[in-house]
Amino acid sequence: MNETLTNQIGEQLKAARLEKQLSLDDIQEITKIQRRYLSAIEENNLSVLPGDFYVRAFIRQYALAVELHPDELLGEAKPISMSRTSDLSRAHRDNDGIVRAGIDNTPTARSRLANSMPTIGLGLLILVALIVIWFVLTHIGTNSQQTSNGGNISVSTSEVSKASSKSSASKSSASSSSEESSTLDLGTPETNTSLQTTIYNLSNENTKKHTVVITAKNTGTSVKVNDASSNILLNETLASGSKTVEIPSGTTAFNLQFSNVNNASVTVDGQNVEVSGATTSFWNVLFNLNK
Repeated sequence: MNETLTNQIGEQLKAARLEKQLSLDDIQEITKIQRRYLSAIEENNLSVLPGDFYVRAFIRQYALAVELHPDELLGEAKPISMSRTSDLSRAHRDNDGIVRAGIDNTPTARSRLANSMPTIGLGLLILVALIVIWFVLTHIGTNSQQTSNGGNISVSTSEVSKASSKSSASKSSASSSSEESSTLDLGTPETNTSLQTTIYNLSNENTKKHTVVITAKNTGTSVKVNDASSNILLNETLASGSKTVEIPSGTTAFNLQFSNVNNASVTVDGQNVEVSGATTSFWNVLFNLNK
């Protein structure tokens, strides 16, 4: 976020708070955001905040608390980086009701390799089994022809063809089973009301392409879709009809931002997405694809 713009936002928020004769403790009570984060926003000390995504989310909450319009306040600033969106999935509210960030538990390369070992082992076993079958069938066919032709070698292809047909059928069945098991399982989402965000944590889905379909209802909705690298995939106001967004393979996370969220419905790979906060004008739906 532009430093000058952030300075202006911090000054406007502080001025609005003082005008309403509210202290930072009052704002903390209203937004459930820690006082030190609120103070950091006013003083443009953004390094104190737990992640880039929190900057825009906390400013939006602060603006609503002092009755400023968050969209007008933020203007056309470049969308913040989502490079640490995994922090958001660990956001929690302690017993005192204050929102605090969690610890980044992103799997290491070693743990990802350990998780993939069963799949690699199964593939090796299947390969060895196919080699053994080919070797046995080839030698049986050769020995049979040597016996019937008085020692003249003639290659019999009937058994090999049958084995090949069985192998092809087996591969086709395995492929069909794999396609059936590849149906996206969204699981149960987390809802962070303070940050106006619904969070879906999905395992090992970053290696696949995903299709997002957003359908506008009633008077329409404004929607923005961006990935973990802050690339904007969609930024439109939909008055009616549907819009399809393709999420490329290799994407670790993507986020949907809605205005008039009660006028939108969403599917991911054909699965209905639960979009909470239908009574608010703004809501996020965050997908972490490699949790």
